[in-house]
Amino acid sequence: MSLQELIKNFPIKRIKPLPGMAVTADVWEEAHQYHRQYQGYLTLLSHGAGIVAGLEVIASDPPDTSVYVLPGVAIDPAGQVIVLPQPIAYDIGHDIEGAIHLLISYNESQPRTDNGDQKEGGPLYIRTEFSITAQTTLPDEPRVELAQIWRSNREAVFKDASAPSAPGPNEIDLRFRREVGAPPEIEVAVSYLGHVSDKKQGQGMNFLAQAINQSGRDYVRVEDDIEIGPSLLTKSLVYLVGQGRFELDQNEMTGLRNYVRRRRGTLLIESLDSQAEDSFQNFLSDKELAVEVISSGHPLLTQPHLFSTPPLGFETHGNPKLLVGDGVIFSTHSYGLLWQGQRRGGPASREEIRTAMEWGSNIITYAAGRRRKI
Repeated sequence: MSLQELIKNFPIKRIKPLPGMAVTADVWEEAHQYHRQYQGYLTLLSHGAGIVAGLEVIASDPPDTSVYVLPGVAIDPAGQVIVLPQPIAYDIGHDIEGAIHLLISYNESQPRTDNGDQKEGGPLYIRTEFSITAQTTLPDEPRVELAQIWRSNREAVFKDASAPSAPGPNEIDLRFRREVGAPPEIEVAVSYLGHVSDKKQGQGMNFLAQAINQSGRDYVRVEDDIEIGPSLLTKSLVYLVGQGRFELDQNEMTGLRNYVRRRRGTLLIESLDSQAEDSFQNFLSDKELAVEVISSGHPLLTQPHLFSTPPLGFETHGNPKLLVGDGVIFSTHSYGLLWQGQRRGGPASREEIRTAMEWGSNIITYAAGRRRKI
């Protein structure tokens, strides 16, 4: 609905109640219709049409012709609020191919009593509902687009995009979602292992959070110097900083492995010396958390900022490495120090700090994306 149509249809009169006035069903309906329409248009003008929160779309595992839509809230172009209270599986089937638009729309039930025992003459209720459809063209009726898919043939199954910035055929494309809600809160915990002589990385993460929060895209909250335990594993990102040799006990290692494997969050691991690097590698190997050199098109290199390779961090000597796995980022760059303006040999330049902040934003975005798919 265009701004001109909104202004033209905006309610400009309401019923004034008077003593003795007959309140018929029509009068009651008109009085409440004013408030519903006013609130809907105010919501639309304040936020715009789009996704307020949630409503992520993910593929089945193993892939098939179904997709899952996670709980969330949206506002359609008529200002109607659509609520999906629980995850739902939607089977696109084998009837369509080519461009597919996955849409959610606002519906209402027919008036009915609240339960079968309601006495005759009691109130009827209209319940808000929703419908999800997959269409090859966008309809004129109010709707919110959740995802697109380019299907190569009618037998193809659907997968999550391996490179979300450039989805391929039969991969779920989330680039066209319009998100209009408040930025999601992303919790980060910083934990130090071994004998970290100067615990500065948490301060660097706080500076990164400050930069992201000012952008308004996300809201990041950092807890520094937290021991490994159940409370730490509720965060979107766990930042482990190690120096010197250390050993994690079996409960700690199992908790961290489950944290990653069950997609509860992401581990950012940074070793400050070779002994810590060996200790971290032993943990990853023991719990079969594989990491490898980051590949072109990986979400860490493309969302929201584009990188051809990971940037250098604080460490400029030797051969700093960055390895990634599903939910694990292993680094010897010590980005936590560069996020506060430090570089080996002297202060970092403004351009180096800006690049590091953009890289940190990609790390936070990656962790938040994994967390939303729980």
